[in-house]
Amino acid sequence: MIALTLTATPLRAAGPDLDTLIARLARPAPDSTSFVEVRYSSLLDRPIVVSGQLEHQADGALVRRVESPYQEVTVLQGENVSVERAGSKPRRFSLDRAPELRGMLASFGALLKGDRPMLEQYFAVTASGSDARWEITLTPRNGKLKQRLSDIVVNGAGDRPRCFALHEPDGDESVMALGVTGPGDLPAPPERQALEAWCTDGTGH
Repeated sequence: MIALTLTATPLRAAGPDLDTLIARLARPAPDSTSFVEVRYSSLLDRPIVVSGQLEHQADGALVRRVESPYQEVTVLQGENVSVERAGSKPRRFSLDRAPELRGMLASFGALLKGDRPMLEQYFAVTASGSDARWEITLTPRNGKLKQRLSDIVVNGAGDRPRCFALHEPDGDESVMALGVTGPGDLPAPPERQALEAWCTDGTGH
C-alpha cells in the first residue's frame, strides 16, 4: 500500500509491459512517502480526507501514519496488525482472523517487492496505457476478497505511481494520492470525478 519512487527503465513504446512495470515498483527498504487519502461512502454527506506518511521499514513492517486531522499509526508486521490512535486504547489483531485482509495486504507487499507471482496468488493483474500514463488493475481471485473489494487500480505517470484506488462492491471507494503534501494539492472540493481525472491525467484542479 506504499507508493515508492520507481526506477528509470523505459517501457516499450507499444505500451506498458506488465513484468517491467511491476518490477519498477520494487524499492529497497527503508523508504517513505507522503499521502492524502480520500474516502467516499454512501453513508457520508462528504468524503473523509486524511493525510500523513507511508513507511516501508528495514525490518519489513508497513506503517501508515495519519497526521491530520487526527493522529493514528497502523503497523503491519508479519501476520500482526496494530492500530494506535491518540486518546484511544491500542488495538491489535492477527491476519489469521481475516484471510481476505491478508490477501489485500499481501498484494501491497508484492508490489513493493516487484513480485508478480506473489501478486497473482490473489489477483488477476492487467496493465494498460503508455509510458507517459499507465494503469495497473488488480481484480480479486478469492471469493472472500471479492466480497470486500471489487478491484484496486494503480495509476502512474512516467516512472512514478500517482494514485491507489480501492473500489468496493457497494460503490464506496478510497483514493490514496501519493507524494502530495496535503489536501491543497488535490482538486477542491475533492469530488470523485475530479479526483479520478487528477489521478489519470493530472487534470481536475
